[in-house]
Amino acid sequence: MKESESLYRSFRFLKKAVIGLAVALVALLLFGYFFFMRHVDAPKAWTAADRELQGGMLSYGEKVERKAKVFMRRPSDYYRGANGLLYATNERLIFIGVAPGSKFESEDAPPLILSQEFPNDTLLVMRTGRLYFLTAHGVRVSHPGVASGEFAAVGSQDAALDSLVDYINAVHETQRKDAAAERRLRAAVDALIKEPLYYTVKRGDALFSIARKFDATPDQLRQWNQLEGDRVLIGQHLLVKPRKK
Repeated sequence: MKESESLYRSFRFLKKAVIGLAVALVALLLFGYFFFMRHVDAPKAWTAADRELQGGMLSYGEKVERKAKVFMRRPSDYYRGANGLLYATNERLIFIGVAPGSKFESEDAPPLILSQEFPNDTLLVMRTGRLYFLTAHGVRVSHPGVASGEFAAVGSQDAALDSLVDYINAVHETQRKDAAAERRLRAAVDALIKEPLYYTVKRGDALFSIARKFDATPDQLRQWNQLEGDRVLIGQHLLVKPRKK
């Protein structure tokens, strides 16, 4: 009986110790995030991002329509954010930023440039919301076949980021409308092609010349119009292309 009671007390002590350790670890992580979160130098990161973009990253005919100052956090940089710029072009969504450097690196070491791209098509999904423990307004970006990303607005850049998202969504809505209109046009043309075609006989027409004009044979015209011979009359309506199934 005493052995069972001792075992029970040991189990309770171990359980409390594990729970206490987990709570302490979570508290430490949260404390570190809220009080020690640091970013790379923002102005330098923005300058580096613009320089990287203008250094040949844009393709011919591609132009920037919107941009916003943002930061993102990689799992490997828990307490440090990577500042940069989020660009919306007529072809892509591009993030370019500067990764936090190591404390062991020289101050003269070149910055580590981070970049992430998403095709600017209707498969691109952008959802705004609160990121990083609800501390910043940002956007979650996803596209099939591309690693997703989270980008939070820097300082007073909430409006700029929302404007970028609105622009992207407006472009996609236009693309969807254009695609729907093209589908309707194709369907209408396809239906028109399948419709039967009639020709009104004019002075000087003969069955042979009419058949040649519409890529048919005189025998076909006779069959389609129940003609007994080659004689046609001015003003007569001839079926020169039957309805396609």
